[in-house]
Amino acid sequence: MNYLENILNIIYPPVCGFCNEINNNYLCINCLKKFNQFKISTIDKYNISNFYFKEHFYLFKYENEIRKKIINYKFNENSHLYKTFSQIFKHDLTFKKFLSNYDCILSVPIHKKRKYIRGYNQSKLIAKDIGIHLKKPYYDDVLFKTTNIVAQSTLSKESRQTNVINAFTVQNCEKIANKKVILFDDIFTTGATTNECSKILIANGATQIGIVTIAKD
Repeated sequence: MNYLENILNIIYPPVCGFCNEINNNYLCINCLKKFNQFKISTIDKYNISNFYFKEHFYLFKYENEIRKKIINYKFNENSHLYKTFSQIFKHDLTFKKFLSNYDCILSVPIHKKRKYIRGYNQSKLIAKDIGIHLKKPYYDDVLFKTTNIVAQSTLSKESRQTNVINAFTVQNCEKIANKKVILFDDIFTTGATTNECSKILIANGATQIGIVTIAKD
């Protein structure tokens, strides 16, 4: 921890993102136990020809209290909650085993206009923190969103499939060449966004894509 972080922690003490009690790990024992009760840590396999990713790991179903927490994190200017979500991943043994089979981590990007409005990419914050603490390379200069499409959450399942076509591009493809890549996103609904990203990553040299999300709808 550097000097600036020490000063900020004095002014704004770290708290558990779920109960707001002061906690240096951003997740208190009581909340960890609480959310572990409905954590499912599931891996879905995808061997169907129209999917470009192989498997999908997620911690929760997108419902009830976890749904409220994700919405609060994503839309209500609560970027600090990434530290709490990443703590849940870092405590999960199934996730750590899943991650060990891959070479690097990317996150689903958002368009620069949306980032300007929101102030942060919610998926990037968690993915980068996981990479640092679990010693897995995280790259934010590979996958980019070049088209500011209509938000997927506002569309029907059918419309989501076509909405993301050609919305992404890849640079610095040497970083993923012949690599197994984790692609991190916050929520998995139809898989349209992660599948489109996976398609372009495979086309640019990645050998396998595994999806990781906080929750699945």
